[in-house]
Amino acid sequence: MKSYQENFTIIVNWKSKGFGCIKACGYCNWRDSLLLPHGGQSAEAISTFIKKCTKSFITISGGADPLYRFEEYADQLLAMIRVIQTNGFKVRIITREVKHVAKLKGIVDYVSISLDAGVLDEIEHHRHEWDDMDIEYSLVLPALPTDDIITLKGQYAVLRRKLGKRLVLRENLNSIFPLDMARLSFGHSGIVFVPKSLCLSGRYLSTIDSTGHEIVQDNEGLAAYLMSQPDVMLFGGMVKHLLNPRVHIEYDDIDVIALSFDVIEVLAAKFAYEFKAVSSSDTYPRYFIGKSPRAGKPLQVILMHSMADARRFIFSGQYDVDRVGYSNHQFCFDPDAGEAVIRRAIETKQVHTVQGARSTDLFHANRPMIEQRHKLKLVRKGFAIAD
Repeated sequence: MKSYQENFTIIVNWKSKGFGCIKACGYCNWRDSLLLPHGGQSAEAISTFIKKCTKSFITISGGADPLYRFEEYADQLLAMIRVIQTNGFKVRIITREVKHVAKLKGIVDYVSISLDAGVLDEIEHHRHEWDDMDIEYSLVLPALPTDDIITLKGQYAVLRRKLGKRLVLRENLNSIFPLDMARLSFGHSGIVFVPKSLCLSGRYLSTIDSTGHEIVQDNEGLAAYLMSQPDVMLFGGMVKHLLNPRVHIEYDDIDVIALSFDVIEVLAAKFAYEFKAVSSSDTYPRYFIGKSPRAGKPLQVILMHSMADARRFIFSGQYDVDRVGYSNHQFCFDPDAGEAVIRRAIETKQVHTVQGARSTDLFHANRPMIEQRHKLKLVRKGFAIAD
């Protein structure tokens, strides 16, 4: 029978400074989190935390990778495992460090291996070492709508047959599209979809003892608020994602034009964002950077007086691919560049400089540097730029 009791997860990060993982996954919510630990959790903190658990096992997870630099940090990991087992619980490890998994044989009860292309290549070299170990594989879904995920079900079925073990498909916490789990079912326990609601309702020990929704931002709720507001105009990577999520699966931050300071206050109160002004108080428009301790995506917020100014700002972007906004469930395309041209640039990643004079009076004083950084980001993301 399926258990609906809370999962209890201990978040780890062994490095005293920085982030102890060799990967740079686009969906990672932990790398810049203010709640990420630096070093092992104490025996007292672990014991107090896990006594509330009603399941038979405790998970040790990232945060960073529990098996990062195993030779260097094994003593800290093994000490935590002993505390858990002394309290009568089994131990599950979630890791990408395939080369170290066999070193935990006879020590941990379950291992969940997080997959990516590099890990898949490594598995073939090490799976013979895992006899008698309880192994499953875990894969974070791309941030796509249900209809697009459904088209990938055949690939997941092939992957599961290749791996020969249970495959867990986890809903992406950064996804802004609600998933219909009933339509995604495979009808057997060999492949299971895990909704993000399950992760957000579990308990976690990071630097604090908390539930998932208290330490991890659900981008779906944040996006739903921003996309529905008549006094908000979105632009940048999130709008490209909305136009074509298959081509633009990831975006680094969320660019927002707000027509009222009330928007900033709601983002602070409802989504725990803390804002820092990055322009002087006597300039127009005002620029702010927002960060949330809930491991949420950074917000770049520009405070303006009118939607006319918001359009003028976006329609003065250096490239055609940037001249589109989104407000109150509607796209807004620069009429001079043309909707068809902008859509084609976003779908093909073929970018052109828009000819003619640009209105630059609403831009930040450091706009030339900002545009140069933006150009480099586009190139890194696979855009071809015709200046």
